This record gives sequence, C-alpha cells and structure tokens, in this order.
Amino acid sequence: MIKSFKTIWIVGASAGIGATLAEKFQNSPTDSGQKVIVSARNADSLQKLADGKPDMKAVPLDITDVDAVKAAVEAIEDEFGLPDLVVLAAGIYSPMAVGAFSAATIRDHVETNYMGIVNCLEPLLAKMRARKSGEIAVMASVAGYRGLPNAGAYGPTKAALINLCETLHAELEGSGVLLRLVNPGFVKTRLTEKNDFDMPHLQTPQQAADFMYRELCESNDFEIAFPPAFVRQLKLARILPYRMYFKLMRKMVKK
Repeated sequence: MIKSFKTIWIVGASAGIGATLAEKFQNSPTDSGQKVIVSARNADSLQKLADGKPDMKAVPLDITDVDAVKAAVEAIEDEFGLPDLVVLAAGIYSPMAVGAFSAATIRDHVETNYMGIVNCLEPLLAKMRARKSGEIAVMASVAGYRGLPNAGAYGPTKAALINLCETLHAELEGSGVLLRLVNPGFVKTRLTEKNDFDMPHLQTPQQAADFMYRELCESNDFEIAFPPAFVRQLKLARILPYRMYFKLMRKMVKK
C-alpha cells in the first residue's frame, strides 16, 4: 500500500539527500495538492530549489536556534497545517583524527547533529501526539553503529540519535505517531568529499533518495538503512567481540 502525505517538511534540504528527496516528493504523481516545505540554513540554496515549484515552500531555519525552530513549526502549522511527514536530515560532518582531537569540533557536531534534531523533535512530538497522528524520520548514519576511525566528532552524534530513536519509537507505540530511523551509508555529497579514503558502496544522492522515498511511502519499518549489502557488513561488525573488532579497525587505519 502506498501511503499518502499531504504535507511534508524536509529539514536539511539545501543539498544532497534532503534536496533530492524534496524534489522526489514534489514530483510525486500520487498526490495532487501535496505540499513540500523545505528548510536549511542556506536560504539562497533553498530558494533556488523552490523556485518555479508552486507546491514547494522554502522556510530557512537554523536548527541550533531553539526559538527559531519553534517559530518555524508554528508558521508551517498556521499556513499548511501540521505536517503529515517530517524528515529531519540536517547535519554537519568533519573528519577528526586523534591528532586533531578538538572539543570545539565535537561541540559543533553535538549542537547540530544531536541537539538540533532534539530541538525539532520537542515541538513536533508534542503536536503530533496531541493530534494522534504523524510520521517523523530522523536521519542518523551507519557510522553510529560502532566507533570508526576519524569519526570521533560525527559518529557519537549519530550513535546518540540511534539510541534516542529506539527509545522514542518504543514509547510512542499506540500513540498514532510513527518515529523512524534512517541510516545511510556513504553518499556522494559535499560532506563526504572531505574523506581521503575509498568509500565502499558509495551512492549518489539520487540513489539514496530513491531508496528513502520508497521505504517512507511503502513501509512502516522502524529502520531505513542502505545500501543493504553495506549495512549487512556493518551490522555484522557491530556484534564482533572487541578483540576482533579493533583488529579490523587497525587494518583500516593503516590503509
């Protein structure tokens, strides 16, 4: 069964997966009158995305600003109604090796990748629970499955999101609100261009958005993780004993 979302809000839509997913929903033939709201810090990129699309609305937003998030939620609800589907895909990434360990870098990642999502969840969960309906998809990463080299700033924020989503999904059962977790592998974006290593199973934003769109519209599974072959490998690595896992990580660091 194909689900119908009349109002969709995608946060983190200025580029990459978020922007591509927004266009995918905007071009969807399944719903006439469907509205897609796009948010991100970069107002110019958002406006370029929304230009010429009468069913797409740009709402610039810095998710680290609690008051701005609450104001954006209120403004969207006033104009379009509370969204049926919200995709929280905003995030930052900087590789950080131990030789460049930085509290400031970690703090920036926590404020955006974790607390920024929390800032969005607070008003959305309250309003959706009161309405007794709605769907929220939080984008974490397979990097949150287990500690990876050079991901000391990024990985822990994604691990925290995974844990949070597991908690909320269980507590929301029976409320009418579906909380889902999205764990992509490597996707070719301006963020992953910072990596200086070969990225296995690298996908394009279009491939990632196609997978997400299909899963969002056709299933209610808690986790949307892709590409499947890479996810299986990492989930196997997640259950390895530490001795075996660290041996594998040492090989990765030496490459």
